[in-house]
Amino acid sequence: MQVNRLEITPDKRYLAAAGNPHIRLFDVNSNSPQPVMSYDGHTSNVMAVGFQCDGNWMYSGSEDGTVKIWDLRAPGCQREYESRAAVNTVVLHPNQTELISGDQNGNIRVWDLTA
Repeated sequence: MQVNRLEITPDKRYLAAAGNPHIRLFDVNSNSPQPVMSYDGHTSNVMAVGFQCDGNWMYSGSEDGTVKIWDLRAPGCQREYESRAAVNTVVLHPNQTELISGDQNGNIRVWDLTA
């Protein structure tokens, strides 16, 4: 599996590995090479991954032009935002209510999570 980005959950229990086109979640306290969960929904390289401060949900950005939100307590994409170009990076604003993405066309977009 190709790995584009790694991120650890706020509680330091899990490691998310963003690849093509999946996100795999690994238990950092286990020696098992097998993921505890796989998040499938992107159709191209996942370039960005991160977590909300309480660790209940994860966000991702992909070269497929989407930003997705995943509930870690229930598999599957919970919300999707369409960008106009391949997404290179995504960050969660400290207010925890906005995602900010950057794409390959040089655009920076703010996504309101409360809308």
